[in-house]
Amino acid sequence: MIIRMAKVEIVGPKQDLLATLDLLHNRGIFQPDPQLLERVELARDDRLNTLVLNEHELHERSYFQGLYERVSILLELLPEATDAISPLQSLPVMDLVDELVDQHLAKVSDQDRILTEYRKEVEDLQRDLAFWQALEPLLADLPQDSNLELLGITIRDTRQLQALEELLQQRTGGRCHISSTTTTDGVLIGLVATDRRIAGDLRQALTDERIPEMSLPAELANLTLAERIAALHERLKTATANCRKIETQLLELSRRWRPVYRRALVWLEERLTLYRATATAYTTRLCFIIQGWMEQSEVPALQIDISQAFAGRVVLEQLAILEEDLDQVPVMLRNPGYFAPFEILSRLLPLPKYSSYDPTPLLGLFFPVFFGMILGDIGYGLILLIISVFLAKRFAPQQMASDIGKVLGVASLYTIFFGFLYGELFGNMGETWLGLHAFWFDRSKDILPMAVFALTVGVVHILLGITLGALADLRRHQPRKALLKLAMLIVVLLSLLAVVSWLYPQSWLNTGPLLIGVAILMPVMIAAEGLLAPLELLKTMGNIISYVRIMAIGFSSVLLAVVANRLGGMSGSIMVGILVATMLHAFNLLLGVFAPTVHALRLHYVEFFSKFLDLGGRRFEPWHKRPS
Repeated sequence: MIIRMAKVEIVGPKQDLLATLDLLHNRGIFQPDPQLLERVELARDDRLNTLVLNEHELHERSYFQGLYERVSILLELLPEATDAISPLQSLPVMDLVDELVDQHLAKVSDQDRILTEYRKEVEDLQRDLAFWQALEPLLADLPQDSNLELLGITIRDTRQLQALEELLQQRTGGRCHISSTTTTDGVLIGLVATDRRIAGDLRQALTDERIPEMSLPAELANLTLAERIAALHERLKTATANCRKIETQLLELSRRWRPVYRRALVWLEERLTLYRATATAYTTRLCFIIQGWMEQSEVPALQIDISQAFAGRVVLEQLAILEEDLDQVPVMLRNPGYFAPFEILSRLLPLPKYSSYDPTPLLGLFFPVFFGMILGDIGYGLILLIISVFLAKRFAPQQMASDIGKVLGVASLYTIFFGFLYGELFGNMGETWLGLHAFWFDRSKDILPMAVFALTVGVVHILLGITLGALADLRRHQPRKALLKLAMLIVVLLSLLAVVSWLYPQSWLNTGPLLIGVAILMPVMIAAEGLLAPLELLKTMGNIISYVRIMAIGFSSVLLAVVANRLGGMSGSIMVGILVATMLHAFNLLLGVFAPTVHALRLHYVEFFSKFLDLGGRRFEPWHKRPS
């Protein structure tokens, strides 16, 4: 249901504005609306002005904004700590926080820079070590010559390797040897061994061919491969130790000070929010005025709180909601018990306007019925009921999965109910094995009665929508639109009765007077609404015919179930037959969940809600204090 809202006005001395905003912020039940004040008219001397902060307030806001930004940067640099938040007193320690944050920010920034450098060094060393370790087994292929220069290279592909080998042999006169392997991450690398005297020419050849060489610090360049690997291990160990040392220092600092700064940041954010909230207030020469919205049931308690907090200096009054205010009233939906889970379906739509209806109760009433009418099978309903109970019990209340389970549970009960009416248990299995017969009619045979039933449901549903639309227009003080919708309702009803009397003649039902009634009302509707009136009538008739889908989709479902049973019986093997029937029934059940859901929602969203639901409402978003 749409919660009843109240338009309120809060008036008090200018010096109490920030304290009033703080109280409203802490209560978290008030949404300011400066646009309401634009229509307030006062005497010339007391005309409303937007609030301008004085010099002290501007200085304080600038001070808090700068402190907020520095604390935010510091918290981004500090690692996460799991310790509880320190019991920090807000305002009295802000000066201390201001002194400490610069010291800590400089220290942490410097340590973070050094840590970044060490991490980069560790990353480079790990890459180099992986490269040379991958090349180490290739040493066995090299001739034992103490005057060899070893070069590590990265190769694009095997074709480049062949071309490179030919080139290097040509440039060095056959005085080099190249071996290749692949690293753990799939990169092709090579080890080139050559005489130290021609190593320079070989490096130049590699540069000309744009083949990257794995460079090493000068102190490692003259070492053997085994010595290089050992030296890289030692450097990696030292760099890793340095990283851990700085990380430990930062973590210790974070454990001690992060909770303090986090609490300070929350307080600063709340304080700055109050300064920003001053834009929602208007002032006269002596006082401030705030207008906004809140739940009507909360008004008396807030009046008492404000009166006690300010000794009567600040006053809250409830104002009448004018007709021009209706589009501005924020909307909050709240549904009790049974209807609450169905909000997952109504949330797929934009919010309704305050003067319209909450679609949730209507979905709670009709959606499960339509779902059950379409699926209508005892066996499928029992399976869905088990699934729904599992979801509702497995997940906490108000979680999406739990709400889906509850909605599915109600829909499965209607599925079982209509399954008894249709005499269906996994299609015709109930009739074949248990002698189950339809209590009402057999959908697989009585197609025309089922179509008439679906159309009858559509007539009732659409006429209810038109009636709700007329009532909504009366609530919005639009009697002309309400009368047009009532005339539309009568025309639709007379037209349908005329069709019934023509198809099924009855002594008490005469087609002539019904058509005369339609002929009288149609010119009136056209005169009032123009050519849109007959178009709207045709649209409404099309909406009603659309409900035939209830019969059509249900008919296809029961036929697929019957086919599953017959194919299972024709398999010639009990086990194969059970397997085939189970697979087809599982597929049919999957369709039986998806198709009824989609089409039942479409009948609501398109055919039903279009008759009365006015969407585009503003969400009720009260000020609230962020939890620390």
